[in-house]
Amino acid sequence: MAIEVRCIEHLSSEQRQSLNLLYGPLMGKNSICLYEFLGSIQNLVELEDVYLLLNMNASQFDIARNRLEQYHLIETYVHEGDMLILLYAPLLPDSFLCHETYSRLYLASVGAKCFDKVKAMLYKDKTVSSSYTKVESPLDVSILDSWNESKEIAFEKVKPTIKQKYDFDFATLFKGMDRIFPVRLRTSKNLDRIAEMAKIYGIDAKDMRKYVQRSTNPSTHVFDLEKLKDMVMRNRKVMEVNKDPYKMSPVKFLQNKQNGIPVVKSDQALIERLCKEFQFPIEVVNTLIEYTLQQTNQQFSRNYVEKVAASWVRLGVDSRKKALDIINQSPLENKRDKKAEKVVLDDKFYTQKEEKSDAQLHKEMLELQKMLKEGKL
Repeated sequence: MAIEVRCIEHLSSEQRQSLNLLYGPLMGKNSICLYEFLGSIQNLVELEDVYLLLNMNASQFDIARNRLEQYHLIETYVHEGDMLILLYAPLLPDSFLCHETYSRLYLASVGAKCFDKVKAMLYKDKTVSSSYTKVESPLDVSILDSWNESKEIAFEKVKPTIKQKYDFDFATLFKGMDRIFPVRLRTSKNLDRIAEMAKIYGIDAKDMRKYVQRSTNPSTHVFDLEKLKDMVMRNRKVMEVNKDPYKMSPVKFLQNKQNGIPVVKSDQALIERLCKEFQFPIEVVNTLIEYTLQQTNQQFSRNYVEKVAASWVRLGVDSRKKALDIINQSPLENKRDKKAEKVVLDDKFYTQKEEKSDAQLHKEMLELQKMLKEGKL
């Protein structure tokens, strides 16, 4: 099997620190060694040569590769016996230590003392003395104020094609929005956030265009993402169930489970965490919602949901099929519905007598009185 490696992002010195100090303890030496090796490949390499050069067997290679995939450092594709690996840069130290999932896994792995030491090693003082005056020259983008739809069409013809991260109808969103939501506001950050909210909360392009318009100040042309999110979270429209309900928006999926009753903000925030922090695909989030509701008598408990989500991250669940495999392989997970077994202690332990109800005590007292009268005691 031949392996082709494409380095999508190159590492900075800070990202290399993050790889060795933060990712290393979680993934192991073999995974770090494989990542560094893949980053050095210029041409195709045979899988057997990888085994030889890294002194790994097939099982060790698969484990190392799977761990890199779990932490989103590589993406693997196979076709007719060949393998394509896309290599991505690790998170910067600050982003890693603030990551809801990675930071917790790291703390559990190395302990609080090591966590604090590494955090101190990676700390950079970004404060500037008040005696300094900041000198800056803002970028002049006033020329883009005259940008119109015809110029946008011309630009679309010449700009490089980039794989769209989200399946969202931006053409409908931008229609008639040249003055309301000009090109200078259509940054990658803003567009990613818009598409992400549409996916999580089930907002179509027409409704999103209305919300974006209301979130943009017509006088200052300032786009308020928080205001947009607030309006999106207050959306009460019920979405029709698709042929595959597990492909629909997670918030609308839960809303349908509630017979159309809007999802409360705390539950919406939890669902957003599952999508963003745990980085689950939509079908996995919906499977997790359904499973946890079944296990907790329809209570969407944050602690229990995050506990299950964390275990699925560790198990590398990235599809509904894998999630169902984990559920079906864990019959003990339904222990909430089983009666607790009575624990029998050894004779060397003191046991506490079971407390009796008032009715039982009264009944026994009457029996004793009857036995006294009959002379049996």
